[in-house]
Amino acid sequence: MPDLGWLVPAAIALGAAALVTLIVVVAVRLQRRSPRARAAADRAVSDAARALLALDDAVRDLDLAFEAADADEATDVPIALRRARATAHRARDRGFGDVLALEDDAGVAARRRTQAARVTQALELQRESVASTRSQLTDWVAVHRTPRGLLAAARARRDELVAASGDPEPLIAALRARFDDVDWADAATAASAATDALAEADTALDRAAAEPTADHLLRATAAVNRAARHLRAVEDDHRVAMQAADNADAELAAARSEVEQALDVATSRPAACRPGAAERLRVAADALDDAAASASRRPREAIAVVATVREERDQLLDEAVSVRRRLEAARAALPGTLACARAALAAADARDAVPDEAGLAAPDGENRIALLLRVERARRHLAEARAATDAAAALAAARAAWAAVR
Repeated sequence: MPDLGWLVPAAIALGAAALVTLIVVVAVRLQRRSPRARAAADRAVSDAARALLALDDAVRDLDLAFEAADADEATDVPIALRRARATAHRARDRGFGDVLALEDDAGVAARRRTQAARVTQALELQRESVASTRSQLTDWVAVHRTPRGLLAAARARRDELVAASGDPEPLIAALRARFDDVDWADAATAASAATDALAEADTALDRAAAEPTADHLLRATAAVNRAARHLRAVEDDHRVAMQAADNADAELAAARSEVEQALDVATSRPAACRPGAAERLRVAADALDDAAASASRRPREAIAVVATVREERDQLLDEAVSVRRRLEAARAALPGTLACARAALAAADARDAVPDEAGLAAPDGENRIALLLRVERARRHLAEARAATDAAAALAAARAAWAAVR
């Protein structure tokens, strides 16, 4: 027989090598998923978010420069400039999607870190491209625009805004006469901010008349834009409050009936519901009663309570009701939830501490990054809700949008 004694040490050697290889693989995988790796990935994602903020500011600055140059809808603007601006907008939108995906990524930390580095590099390159476009626009303006013409165009935009928006005070007065301050305080703040912005615009326009520089026109244009946003906020708050007042009683009555039906299910089939469902539904019913007591003065709050109660009801009943009843509940809850999400998004937009679009440094940058991402997440969920053909899917998206900015 052949001598096979050498097989034993060979097998031992191979086994040892395989064991070492396994240990190395496991160690590498653990390292890629370790707290240190996750922390490094989080830092890389934060870097990507800061790069996105810088690009967002650069694109805002470019948009402002186009408007101040009276080039938004002008036919004499070179196609290359218009295309570069459109490319910048697409890159920023794509950047928001990339950073939101990185925030949601719960996979391998090392892969997340690598992807975040790629996103950061792409965003920084795009910001450099935007800066180049901004410089090209400045050169074009020097040849094709005059200070007097730009000043006249800026004054016309200011006057058009005032003529189109009118005085916000009658809207504030109408809200103040019917509702508690919680339902009109934001509108009053926005009206005051609009007045201040218009005053700032007038000051900048006067300075531009005395000293025709691009900085004064940029500041005037930025102030007019802020005034426009605040005036829209007043109109939106007035509309939301009035719609809430028209719908609050019917929504409260419908929600009471729905909670009573849910209580029947929770008490008759407790095992099919979430633990403590019946007790939590009773608490929800009390919340509806409290909202009804003040609904005439606080209709927006009442609508929000209804939307919250319906969301909790759906979570508590889970699969205890039929698909048909869940679909009916979704159809009933969708309008109020959409209203709440839109109102919360508008409020978050108003809180966006964007520096004036002339490029001043933003205060409290980390909080502003977080707010911008929350607002963008809410916008995307609202778009999903509008595009959904199924009421349940639309409601889930609307609730996600509201949660993002609540």
